[in-house]
Amino acid sequence: MEGTYHFKKETVGFINAIESFFAMGSISSSLQFLKNWLNPPQNECDFSPQKHPAQLVRFYEKLLPLFEYADLIFNHSEADTAFVKAITTDESSLERESVLLDYCPKLLSKGEMQNPKLIFLDMFLFFQSPSYKASYNEWLLAGLENTLDQEWDGDIYPLYGNTKKMLEACWLIHERIITKNSFKSIDRYYHLAVFESTSPLAFDKVLFENPFAVIESFFALDNLAGHKTYLKNWYKIALSKTSYVNNSSDYFFLYNQFTQLLNAGYLIAAKKLVYQPAIDETDDMANAAFQDQLCEVNTLSPVHVKNPYLFIETFFVPENIRQLRTGLSEWLYAAFSTRNSIKLMDKEYLFEQYENMLMIIEAFFLIINDPSLAKEEEENWIYLE
Repeated sequence: MEGTYHFKKETVGFINAIESFFAMGSISSSLQFLKNWLNPPQNECDFSPQKHPAQLVRFYEKLLPLFEYADLIFNHSEADTAFVKAITTDESSLERESVLLDYCPKLLSKGEMQNPKLIFLDMFLFFQSPSYKASYNEWLLAGLENTLDQEWDGDIYPLYGNTKKMLEACWLIHERIITKNSFKSIDRYYHLAVFESTSPLAFDKVLFENPFAVIESFFALDNLAGHKTYLKNWYKIALSKTSYVNNSSDYFFLYNQFTQLLNAGYLIAAKKLVYQPAIDETDDMANAAFQDQLCEVNTLSPVHVKNPYLFIETFFVPENIRQLRTGLSEWLYAAFSTRNSIKLMDKEYLFEQYENMLMIIEAFFLIINDPSLAKEEEENWIYLE
């Protein structure tokens, strides 16, 4: 490692500490372990570090060196410019990285993800390494004695928040310096890479070149009101632990349709495509049908109703797609079973997901039914011929 990067001795120690920490598990599992340690779960089915003292001590022993080295490198010595340069990336590389990595930081700003050094400078503004070490030593003892359900001290929240952000920053360093996953080559179309690990529905050449065909097919099956009704029923059944769908094939088909809609939306946003309607603007019947269904467009913001392409552009990023696809799988599983429910999942998989799905179908409905949109986007996006 030294021969490759010519880092300072303390920097190499920091990198080795990061590698050792993530040898225990992924960033997601580490953040969950930390959360369950400092905020013990009430549900007996959830993993509790307090019930596994050996794992708790090991986590603690791997965590402390991260504070020590980070404090030494960024707070008490001259900056290792080679290291800072190696962990810094630009905006375009950050976007590419969001496709390649299994986890995208949720607590860091775009600027912090581009330059993780900012996190380490910020976390030591008010607390030094001894403060973190002393606090975690107290929390370790409390965890081993199972007394962490008492009132938290006021300093715990900023220390805990800084620790989570530090772990995400260390994860980026791990992926950029150690595994080099951030620089893996993508041997398929970039626009399909976000789907390569899970999608059995990757588009063929025709749909790849014309993703609007997926949206046309979706609304040929049912109108906007009909799709929203199915979606509402799916959400309600997934929430209930005692209900399940009788017409499972219909909902599995709907799940597949939404998977393809996500793929289509990503391609439209990434390639900046504009829908060119086959129906003439003067078609009175089509315009009347469109006007009749406009009342169903009631979830999108007024700005996005006026310009649904803006919603498509901002929503269809890899992280949102991954999250929504995870949620869709959970909804499907819960709807097919009387022993499972999504009720205890994080809020982003509950009403927030339901609302996002409503906005997606409303935006797509407007795009293929409002002929005036193509004219408004003519100067900004390219046409699909």
